Amino acid sequence: MMSLHSIMTHTDGILSIYIYHQSPYYRTMRYAVILNPSSGNGRAFDVLLKLHKWTRKNRIAFEFFSTTGPGDGYKLGRHCRLERFERIIVVGGDGTINEVGSALLGSNITLGIVPGGNGNDFFKMIGTNGSLDHAFHTAFFGKPWAVDVGTINNKPFFNSVGVGFDAEVAEIVDKNENVSGILAYLLAVFKALRNLKPKKVEIDLDGTVLSKEITLICIGNGRSSGGGFYLTPSALIDDGFFDICVIGALSKGRIFRYLPRTLNGSHIRLDGISIYRSRKISIRSRSSLPVHIDGEPLDPSPRQLDFRFNKEKILVASGNKNEK
Repeated sequence: MMSLHSIMTHTDGILSIYIYHQSPYYRTMRYAVILNPSSGNGRAFDVLLKLHKWTRKNRIAFEFFSTTGPGDGYKLGRHCRLERFERIIVVGGDGTINEVGSALLGSNITLGIVPGGNGNDFFKMIGTNGSLDHAFHTAFFGKPWAVDVGTINNKPFFNSVGVGFDAEVAEIVDKNENVSGILAYLLAVFKALRNLKPKKVEIDLDGTVLSKEITLICIGNGRSSGGGFYLTPSALIDDGFFDICVIGALSKGRIFRYLPRTLNGSHIRLDGISIYRSRKISIRSRSSLPVHIDGEPLDPSPRQLDFRFNKEKILVASGNKNEK
């Protein structure tokens, strides 16, 4: 007969709860679960409850941590790294993945991902079939996959960076506590269009310099951003290249017409849209540029952006769908 037990500890200001299931089949790998309870406007907590039932059914023990504010994901990831956990599972969105993942760079710890945010775009790259049970199984038992990590002005990112209109949309979503998922992004698009103003930029792609007036630039390590807009539909997270979608200065009417095409990636054939691939990118502007990093607005807005790949990759638990 299996029973549930927990032990609560408080060390160096970090509260942890060790949850285990009394069973002769108890697994010995050390798992940590880090929850961002505010991800997805509270959706992540509901997902955690389902995860807890799944681990109880499968007799898996884990130590539980919860963020309480910005930056906690990095602190908890660092703590779990120092405590020598073998696998750290994040229940949250792309922003939480960014914080925890940044703390794991250069380690052999595998990052497991359970989708609990608004967008969950990086999660789409790791090869699950869309069900929560499969996501749980992949997070705990998926094969480690070494994937690329980009940097923007030396700050790590895992999925994408948006410049211009894309970032303005992300900022609106970040402030909206009433709506989640792709609907939140669609509503934010309509709101951001009211103040649409193209930006003049200079873009350096591996030494090729372009001067453009842009609506947005998306630098993709992954394919999807904004909860399901496939702005860089051919991107791979282990090929050593950024995919770059540059959308020129478009009228509001054309943006409305183009928007549905971004949901399946067919926008890349439309006038005013260009796709590039590059290992190094620099973007310059005379005015400040709104920017998001993995869906989180960057403050203050910079005028100069430099993109490189981090020397160290990160190990991500994979469902093997996209792994080479």
